[in-house]
Amino acid sequence: MRNGLLDMKKRAISLILAVLFVLEGAAGISGQYFSGGTTAFFAAPAYAKAASAESDDEEWHNSVTGSAGVLEGKSVIISIFINDKNSKWTGKEKKKVNKKVSAAAKFISRQAKRYRKKADLVTDIYNNEKICYSYTSKAKLTDGMRNQDRLYKKIEKFIDQRIDLTAIRTRYGTDSIGFLLHINKSGASSTLVHIMEEGRERFYECSTLFSKYRGKEEGASTYAHEMLHLFGARDLYCCSLADGITMSFVRYIGKKSPNDIMYSTYTLRGKQLKYKISNEISRVTAYFIGWKGRIPETKRYALPHMEQRGCFSDGTSFDN
Repeated sequence: MRNGLLDMKKRAISLILAVLFVLEGAAGISGQYFSGGTTAFFAAPAYAKAASAESDDEEWHNSVTGSAGVLEGKSVIISIFINDKNSKWTGKEKKKVNKKVSAAAKFISRQAKRYRKKADLVTDIYNNEKICYSYTSKAKLTDGMRNQDRLYKKIEKFIDQRIDLTAIRTRYGTDSIGFLLHINKSGASSTLVHIMEEGRERFYECSTLFSKYRGKEEGASTYAHEMLHLFGARDLYCCSLADGITMSFVRYIGKKSPNDIMYSTYTLRGKQLKYKISNEISRVTAYFIGWKGRIPETKRYALPHMEQRGCFSDGTSFDN
């Protein structure tokens, strides 16, 4: 009976402390609370953890930057290998893709240092847990817009049902998560990004990467190009009115920064290397992904003044 009373007192004290902790976090006093419900001294009850995780997940899904967020600090890149009616992945082919993605990640990290930033991308599917999955499509996949849109909707459900993103965010200590959809056939790779005005629509940012383009094997630079789209990089080889990228600006990039990886994935000699990248990230791309706050090009061209780093917009949220 005495032990029972002591246990009751302990539970009562723990409950009071847990309530005070939750109130402290809600008041913005504690900035270290992250879906674990713990401090250095005690663990909150299970129901407090569940409520906190649910609230944190809701906040994450409302982020204007989408799932990938800003390219600074740690980011997790999840690979989903997709089989369809006329294409499948072998273990050997997956290893080749992993090598290219790893080369792309290292390239981005090196370029970040040029701008005094740190970008640590977790991509290696063989040395990191919970970042590699397989999906089988009943339909034949192509690079057509409608086909890709249907695929995205199915992948969106697959992510919600099969991938524990809360656990991944906790495990790697980051809210920055992008997705690579690998298809083992020829096609034009592309990236579906989150538009800030869309709210929670298309929150999961996904790059669809075909293993070949016009029958030729893709190189690591294509993977880096599409991965950078996840974090706000724009294509610099074609017009985009919402981004102020006109043909005049495209010509300017061609003269000023022809080696920018968002302008071309080929070397200056017109070749694409399999596992190496000789391109660079110019100050224009650095501006779009949030590595630079100001660039002189914004005075000469109608590029958006980006208050929110690493975002895509339909143009209604930016003041020019």
